Amino acid sequence: MATVNEERIRAKPGVANRLLVRLLGSGLSRFVDGRLCVLRYRSAGSANPVTFPVQYARSGDQVVVVAANPERKRWWRHFRTGADAEVLLDGHWRPAEGRLLDGPARTTAAEDYARAFPRVTVPPETPVVVFTTAPRPRVPLRRRTLAWLWFFVVTIAEFVGFAIPATAGALTADRPVALTVPVMLLAGALEGAALGSGQAWVLRRAIPALNRGHWVTATAVAAAFAYLIGLAPSTWASSLTGWPPLLLWPTVAAMGIALLLSIGFAQWLVLRQHVAGSVFWIATTAGAWLLGLAVFLGVAMPLWQPGQAVSTIVLIGAFGGFLMAATTSAVTAVAVRRLPGLR
Repeated sequence: MATVNEERIRAKPGVANRLLVRLLGSGLSRFVDGRLCVLRYRSAGSANPVTFPVQYARSGDQVVVVAANPERKRWWRHFRTGADAEVLLDGHWRPAEGRLLDGPARTTAAEDYARAFPRVTVPPETPVVVFTTAPRPRVPLRRRTLAWLWFFVVTIAEFVGFAIPATAGALTADRPVALTVPVMLLAGALEGAALGSGQAWVLRRAIPALNRGHWVTATAVAAAFAYLIGLAPSTWASSLTGWPPLLLWPTVAAMGIALLLSIGFAQWLVLRQHVAGSVFWIATTAGAWLLGLAVFLGVAMPLWQPGQAVSTIVLIGAFGGFLMAATTSAVTAVAVRRLPGLR
């Protein structure tokens, strides 16, 4: 193992070491990840920090460094009683506490180091220093990055979810209502769960405190409710047609509004706990689904013709479903980008 001498770095850092430090701080660090890192600390009475690359191994959440040829180095002595330092890992500097180990802790760390580098011998007298690093903070996603990630992930999630009720509907088309309705409600809930899972996966990268389970459950329940409303006209058409127009049309309009608002309202009940002023999410989601359904019907209905093969019908439905998913996710992506506090 080659470890850089502290005094040499202080006096005149070598070109190779400077290049190596730059490499480990760049996007190319992944090519040497798990083998080399950079240590940086400030010793008492020194104006300049001591910085040098070292070979390291992992021991749980800690970084283990072995000071080979300890008689020619002094850096490890700085950590005999514990001292602050910084470690350059994965291209990012992380605060850490370094400590020279002894006893069973040293034995365990030395064994972890030997497993990582089988060709390296760690004699009992060789100093072993462990650095406990702070976890790398996750920077919440914002603006364009958040919107694009939402668009791609949610489009896929909704497209996959839509395939569930589409398949269920094809399989139960000629079945009794007593079977069709429960199956479609379950399929709708599964579609909502798939959609909610994709959305929650993205949202947690912008709102880490968001409860994924609450979001998915709210979306699944709302989707099942929306399917219940959507099935009502065809399932109970015979009884509805007997209603007087002054009662029928307001009822149909109210059902349509409830269908469009259901998912957005249920999700807002979760979202409002983390984002103030997010009530516009309800109307935006309703508009997204209205536009998405219009795209689906506008594309699929003209293409579906009597006598087509089942495979053709499925392909047309899948194509229309993908366009619907892309449309709804594009509209809601704009809403996500405009959520207060996420700009």
